[in-house]
Amino acid sequence: GCAAAVVGDACIFIGGADRTPKALDDVWILKFERSMPLTARWIRKTTTTRGDEKLPARSGASATAIGTDVYVFGGQDPSTGVCFNDVVVLDTTSWEWRRLILAESGSPPPRNGHVACAAFGGKALVIHGGSSPEEGPMGDVHVLNLEEGGEKWERPRVAGQAPEPREMHAGVSFSSRVGVASVDASKEPSNEELLVFGGRGREGAVLRDAHVLDVRAMRWTRRGDLGEALCAHAAAPWRVPGEENFLKRKPAAAFFGGFDGANLRSSDVSLLEPETLAKTVLSGSVSAASASADSPFKSPQARFAPSCVAVDACLAAGTNESFATSSIPVLVVFGGLTPTSDLADVTAWMDGPDYARAALAATTEPSKPNVAPASDLD
Repeated sequence: GCAAAVVGDACIFIGGADRTPKALDDVWILKFERSMPLTARWIRKTTTTRGDEKLPARSGASATAIGTDVYVFGGQDPSTGVCFNDVVVLDTTSWEWRRLILAESGSPPPRNGHVACAAFGGKALVIHGGSSPEEGPMGDVHVLNLEEGGEKWERPRVAGQAPEPREMHAGVSFSSRVGVASVDASKEPSNEELLVFGGRGREGAVLRDAHVLDVRAMRWTRRGDLGEALCAHAAAPWRVPGEENFLKRKPAAAFFGGFDGANLRSSDVSLLEPETLAKTVLSGSVSAASASADSPFKSPQARFAPSCVAVDACLAAGTNESFATSSIPVLVVFGGLTPTSDLADVTAWMDGPDYARAALAATTEPSKPNVAPASDLD
């Protein structure tokens, strides 16, 4: 699938592949309009490369936003099977790519289908797992030090009950100041954790466990069984419904899509709490036959390998001035695959009370999130 990250209020989607298989190297931005019902538009960005270096197209890479930079690691050219272990950085102020020059010694083995997150207040990048044709699924942890002038890979000693090697799992990072917005590198949190769950193991089995990595202590803790086998799903940081103030709600991972080894997962959006593994279903699947042809409120089609991000979107331009200057958390799902089709649709999910507030501020009264078709290209 394509790599995805959020910088400010922009959802950025990078690369990916189709089923021919052809790897892609394009960059697209999805931005929400200040209006309700929920509306977004696509912008294809023209990028440059420092030194005119040709960067390989790829799928299965990770994209991690730190400040205004997006760090893309790894990935694969599916036409050749070649995996990468380079780090390329997209500056979203100039839209210039640059390759991070790192010593070859200490670099992680090439891979795709891994997870990555920012750590230490944006001073490092942590990656876990993934696979390559040579290595198969991996279970290692690597840390990329991003302090200027000292950029280098490190292989830390990790204690605790480590998860078995895996690929196509999902990972969501949490900290003492977790929200939806991208990392503020100027404020270092007191604790940071990476939740990883599901994936596919070395024997091809689809996994059903969840583990948490304490990034500062470099210690794994097994949280337990998910209650379902799951791989090729996508996840993003979210919070459990309840408190009116989003940031006072308990942190959770919102996840969507995936495959259990036999069937596609339903089109539910679900929450997973990192401490207890309590699950909450946020949306139920709706068949295309049960929705009117012109309705904008269709549930997304079940799929595997979608991209998923959470963004703080400023949506209202109505009469409520206090709301119009605030933002509302939106979960965005893009693309993915079915056994017969490549998908390029976009679905946006909002918690019901948040959507109602946005609708009130915009002086409209819809009760469900809208769908932003990916065909509406700018």
